[in-house]
Amino acid sequence: MKSVKAYRYRWLILLSLVLQILSVEVHWLNLSPVGRVANEYYASQLTLTYARPVDLLSLTYLVVFVVASIPASYLLHRLGIRTATWIASGLIIFGSMTKWLYLPTFSLVLLGQFILAIGQALVLTSITEIVSRWFPIRERGMAVGITSASQYLSLAVVMILSPILVVTKANDPSWGSGFEELMRFYAILSSTLALVAAILIRENPPSPSSALPTNNKVHYKSSFRAINAIPSLRGLMIIFAIGWGVLMTLFIKIDEISELLGFADSNGFLGIAMLAGGMVGAIVLPALSDRFRRRKLFYVFCNVCSIPGILLLVFCQQLGAVFLNSEAIALIGSSIVGLSLLSAIPIGSQYAAELGQGISEEVIQGMLLLYSQAACAVILVFSLVVTEQYAPMLLAILAALLVAGMIGSSFLKESEMIITEEERLKEVINQEIVHLQ
Repeated sequence: MKSVKAYRYRWLILLSLVLQILSVEVHWLNLSPVGRVANEYYASQLTLTYARPVDLLSLTYLVVFVVASIPASYLLHRLGIRTATWIASGLIIFGSMTKWLYLPTFSLVLLGQFILAIGQALVLTSITEIVSRWFPIRERGMAVGITSASQYLSLAVVMILSPILVVTKANDPSWGSGFEELMRFYAILSSTLALVAAILIRENPPSPSSALPTNNKVHYKSSFRAINAIPSLRGLMIIFAIGWGVLMTLFIKIDEISELLGFADSNGFLGIAMLAGGMVGAIVLPALSDRFRRRKLFYVFCNVCSIPGILLLVFCQQLGAVFLNSEAIALIGSSIVGLSLLSAIPIGSQYAAELGQGISEEVIQGMLLLYSQAACAVILVFSLVVTEQYAPMLLAILAALLVAGMIGSSFLKESEMIITEEERLKEVINQEIVHLQ
């Protein structure tokens, strides 16, 4: 029986990862809650009738990640965690300061967003690799869940703070004031968090955190063929991408969906309800997955629970006519969708890493995110090209995608690393006497 040690410093490593995620993710949608102010601010600099400044800034993260995710995973593989984190922090600081200092020039703001998007690719592809080095297997689902919750927290921060920092009341004479202060706030916040993260990060613990071997058995260049050779891992990536694409589409088009559902104001309540449910679920459900040593069960559970949530959104007006009201039904549905899909992300990430044991975890994480960003881009492009007549069908289409994902998830196999059969339990869990330092 092998003894392993879980060092207290792992919590500072997790803090470093959380801070870096927050520092880069707040720039993704930080102007969306004050979109009318931002679009008016840059109205004279963008002549494209089909593209608005806020849309371009938000979509930059998606497009850049699709291109940069695999190079980012390769850079992480070649340079190591510490160097990659330093590079990512430098990109975050430079990009956020560029957006603030050159605020009046949209092309330079877009350049800053592009730099931040490259930093985001480095940060997100490193999550499971860092967790697997510093945390014993029984804590990894929880650790990945906390990092996922930090991504949702960044969305909550911008949805709450951006409207507070900028005057957005239409009849207010000072409408639009505070925009410069908003950009300065996010630049200083991001730079500070990224700097602290770079200071805290370490490459490896003094001794392994798990009895399982950490060295990759598959060469980096062979990892992509190895992923394709594992049916459950290949299927999980597609199902994961569907759920993530649906979730991000709901967030990006939250105002349009709110209008379709009969919300008179763009108050962001649907988005807040999704985030509230998701932040709780992203910590609780992965921890339960660790506790009961089941990945597939909880991943399928998340997919199943998303169906009634999305159906409540689709039929909220009909149900609201006989019970409560349409807005209350929609809020309940959005919170269920958020709890289900946001919880599925950390569980799915760790599930994929375990299914691909021996394959570079940064490659697996990079491919998961690549598939997800591409799926979201496809859904968004589809929603843009359909005519206004078919716009109300968006929720029904998203519901159909979730049903397909739920059915597909039932055919996946359980992670062999986490399964609780007696012989596997002895090999993986009971082999590790974890000494907490």
